[in-house]
Amino acid sequence: IFNSLQSQLLACDCRLSEIGIYNAHQSSHSLEKETDNMVPDTTPKCDENESFIPSDNVVYSSDDIIETICRKRTWKFNAFIIWCILIWIRSPTILYLTSFAGIDPDTSDPNSWRCVTETCKRLVNSTPPDDRYTLPCATRGTPDGRVEYVLRPSEYEWNITRTSFSVDFHLFSCEGSENGAKTLLSSIYFVGALVALLVGTFIYDNIGRKRSAMIGCMIELPITLCGMFCHDYYFLLAIRFIQGFGEFMVSTPMFILVQEILPAKLRNYSNSLFMIFWALGYAVATAVGYFVHDWNYMFLTATCIMVVLDLPVFFCKETPRFYLMMNKVEDAKDSLKFLASLNNVTLDFDKITIADIEKTKERNQSFLKQIEDLCTYPMLFGETILLMFLWFVVAMSYYGFNFGWGSIFPDLYIGYLMGGLGEIIAYHFLTPLIAKLGRRRSIMLMFLGAAVSYLAAIPDVKLHGMWTLESIACLIGVIFVSSAFSGVYLWS
Repeated sequence: IFNSLQSQLLACDCRLSEIGIYNAHQSSHSLEKETDNMVPDTTPKCDENESFIPSDNVVYSSDDIIETICRKRTWKFNAFIIWCILIWIRSPTILYLTSFAGIDPDTSDPNSWRCVTETCKRLVNSTPPDDRYTLPCATRGTPDGRVEYVLRPSEYEWNITRTSFSVDFHLFSCEGSENGAKTLLSSIYFVGALVALLVGTFIYDNIGRKRSAMIGCMIELPITLCGMFCHDYYFLLAIRFIQGFGEFMVSTPMFILVQEILPAKLRNYSNSLFMIFWALGYAVATAVGYFVHDWNYMFLTATCIMVVLDLPVFFCKETPRFYLMMNKVEDAKDSLKFLASLNNVTLDFDKITIADIEKTKERNQSFLKQIEDLCTYPMLFGETILLMFLWFVVAMSYYGFNFGWGSIFPDLYIGYLMGGLGEIIAYHFLTPLIAKLGRRRSIMLMFLGAAVSYLAAIPDVKLHGMWTLESIACLIGVIFVSSAFSGVYLWS
């Protein structure tokens, strides 16, 4: 019956989508000419505004309506989607801020520091020339078992063109608790991210994707600005924790929002587009670290970038799916009408019933009920546990690469630029691979490639100039591990 109806509708030049919402694109003269041979009872009526008016009240799911809206996408719709995804460009700048703001000073340079006390000068004169310029990093044991610096920070001063919190807070030692204190400034970010994801599990489905992202922006923007006035280690530690919380309260719901306003067949492409913009953010992060020489002003620059790229959060539209979960039918229809207007499609919702409504009325959407579902449906529980394990492995591998470019490459800035380039290659390569092999097989292949790359990076082999087998293997490895990261993200 559906196919028969489709052929009749095509005869009157009304375009049929996969769910039966139609748009007329020919003149009324052409339309009248073709309708003479149609069956009267099944003839759709195309009004002057090019919308389809069903002859009876029909029922469609919200996903089906979105599928039809996006059947032909205009530049306005594509620009709106890209505008919402742009927010991910600023994420690497926030995440890797400590890599550039906390660069260790080059103590081997005799001009990088000088003594300001006689005690320091005597110690330098009594130290062999090959070792004297590393004295700011040197430590010694005390009779009570503690470790202390040979030189106190007050006994010398730095003569460097770039400020660094590693210098300000004396975190550049190669050994001792200070080294752990420096890496804690990076890892505490993920503690905040973990808290955000746990809280977001409840918030995203109760106040909405858009409002969750707005809350994240209002948390992350002022706390990043506070970095400009930070001159205390523990204050910086608190800033990094709150940055991690705010960042994942922004980026995660925006990812969900975009995926929910696109049909399923476009999610592979939108996922890759998210990741490509993320990879482009490496260039932004590197530019901030390279051109801004004061680490406090790096936080100010990052804040300015966030102000510009966070605008879509406040002007985008909430997803129809969330409104339907909350049984807000009219709001869901308004959201669908907004999406349809971007694609120049007019929908007559007076004669369309959205099928999702009855389903959401019967379902308890509480947080505890969703946890209970994991026990009720063993397959869902198994998939969740499997994805948790995959996330643990892929996050460890992915961020292990990206926080290590300063060690992998002699030049920190080239390392991050090359890492971003490797990720762009990965995300362009992943989409056709998933289309060919599927998500599961593609992820398996990416994990295998990452493992081989890790093994190849173990031997210490010099190749040419600053290039080593380790750096080449890591550049290849980041392509595989980034693809695995993107694949697990999409699968989740």
